[in-house]
Amino acid sequence: MEAAAATIASCLLPQASLAQTRRRSLVVALPNRPGRLDPVLGNDTPSLRILSNVFDSLLRFDYAHDSALKPALASSWVRQDGRTVVFELRPNVVFHDGSVMTADDVLFSFDQRRTSGPNGDGQTVAAQYQRTIEAVEKLGPSTIRIKTRSPDPAIEKKIAAWSCQIVSQNAFERAGSWESWLKAPIGAGPYRIADQQRDTSVTLVAHDAYWGGRPPFERIEFRVAPEAASRQNGLLAGDYDLVSDVLPDQFSAIASARNLVVVGGPTVNVRVLVVDTTGPWLSDRRFRRALSLAIDRRLIVETLWAGRVDIPENMQYRDFGALYDTTAKAPGFDPAEARRLVKELGYSGEPITYRLMSNWYPNQVATAQILIDMWRDVGINVRIKSVENFSQAQQKPINAIWDSSILLSWPDPTALAWRLMGPGGGWNKLGVWKSDDYETAGRVLEQSVDLEERKRANKRMLDIFEAETPLIILHNNGAFYGKKADLDWTPYRSPIMDFGPFNQTRS
Repeated sequence: MEAAAATIASCLLPQASLAQTRRRSLVVALPNRPGRLDPVLGNDTPSLRILSNVFDSLLRFDYAHDSALKPALASSWVRQDGRTVVFELRPNVVFHDGSVMTADDVLFSFDQRRTSGPNGDGQTVAAQYQRTIEAVEKLGPSTIRIKTRSPDPAIEKKIAAWSCQIVSQNAFERAGSWESWLKAPIGAGPYRIADQQRDTSVTLVAHDAYWGGRPPFERIEFRVAPEAASRQNGLLAGDYDLVSDVLPDQFSAIASARNLVVVGGPTVNVRVLVVDTTGPWLSDRRFRRALSLAIDRRLIVETLWAGRVDIPENMQYRDFGALYDTTAKAPGFDPAEARRLVKELGYSGEPITYRLMSNWYPNQVATAQILIDMWRDVGINVRIKSVENFSQAQQKPINAIWDSSILLSWPDPTALAWRLMGPGGGWNKLGVWKSDDYETAGRVLEQSVDLEERKRANKRMLDIFEAETPLIILHNNGAFYGKKADLDWTPYRSPIMDFGPFNQTRS
């Protein structure tokens, strides 16, 4: 590939970043907050919502324009070959502590001292995004080269996605420990962390030296309000400017209130049930298929989501572009076939455990209750065991199913199930499913730069996924928000909540 053809020029800052007036404060109500405030430690929805305003990567996605790749802390980049990308760093990028970003900060941000996490055991999300990276090298004071172990057609997208955010090496080392670092981490995003109260709030303040322009809010306070009703009441009372995870039965009350609106829609985040395929009964793919066929997904969407979310056609999104498999179909609903499979297996009602968190996802408990009834109708006895968090849901021995979701972290098939089920992925490490055929196809998908070869590999993976049912697809997650009508903020199809200058429409 010719280097010149792959060069991407830096873009102009948006006009909104030049605005001379801004809102002094913003109060946002969320159902939960990140457990640890660093991008390598989690890519859950609370982390994406808050930390995307604190840390920046070399590249960014323009979510308002089909997730197009744009320069960020790198002003330009060149794809030299299938394994190599060279980045030119943006000059005079200022961290939250006032120091200026250097090439050494970039090298450190990809170093195993960070990516291996507080315990040094690699139990971070970095492997999902960075596992193909072989070396990050400094070619000059402002030039960085990233090489992958094998060809990686999506490496630029992965770098723009998550865990690759750049932090201040001096600030990290000055903190002396991960524990101290997490009290006041230093990034280069539009806002810095000013205060955090465990399980209560996180407060950000504007970083006025932000390379992307003047942040539109002086102060943002994210308050934790676990109950949807309390978020709605706080919005109606004027305590909050914006609330997340609005449920469909709240739409009319919010929309009918003076100066309030409901915004949002389906996101590129698929709700799934993760199945420990090593457990009793769950190890038989016929039983897993029966669990899936028993679910009337359309009824769930219509009943709990007012028809405002949709059901993906297998594990894929239209964002895949040419790699989208138009022959794939959404998971079927066939209770008669589910009953037949259950009878064929000789299953006689042994309890199947469903480890359930009560309010991580919207409509989570209501969905679980509907699922229990649908499974009971085909002769499957599923019992709920309440858990508080993902650590408890995934505690071994698992022998259960549990709720999760998969975000399209970058617009490519490698970003969905493969990110978690492939080598280095969190569910791969848990050992809940193993398929040599799936991993063989996944390696082709991850490494090939030939479009037709990647198409065949992706289709093969979708076919295996449908046959094996290691995850049970429910529907695409919905992200609905209630906000003050005069608040200049637009939600994305991603869970990221962007309060920076790139998400402003007014100048």
